[in-house]
Amino acid sequence: MQNVNQRWVRKSPYSVRETADRLLAKLAEFPEVMIVADVDQQKVAELSGKSIDDAVCLMFQNTKLVGSLLSSNIDVGFELPIKAFIWKEKDGQVWIRCTDIDHMNDFYQLNGGQGAIDAIYALLPGWLDHTVS
Repeated sequence: MQNVNQRWVRKSPYSVRETADRLLAKLAEFPEVMIVADVDQQKVAELSGKSIDDAVCLMFQNTKLVGSLLSSNIDVGFELPIKAFIWKEKDGQVWIRCTDIDHMNDFYQLNGGQGAIDAIYALLPGWLDHTVS
């Protein structure tokens, strides 16, 4: 995980599925958050005859913030929905990593995305902390 902003990465004491379910349960507390996908990457890898450790990709977005982000720079749509990737390392450690919001703000020159970036900063790190607590 070189060159990854550690603000958006956490170690999890739970299994991959339990970590994913804990994040999904937290997101369910916010009716404006839309779950777009819950992908079992291990099953996807099996479709091509490959074997990997447990891995899940969740995709979600806050319906109240997307418009502000997109109207700040439509190109940011490439980064949406926000992704949370949860995987088990060969040593058994489970990790969760989500979209790097700092990079998204800087790369797409959102300048805060009309307040959306601050709103994400106020929510997403806490959601990650809850997920692994």
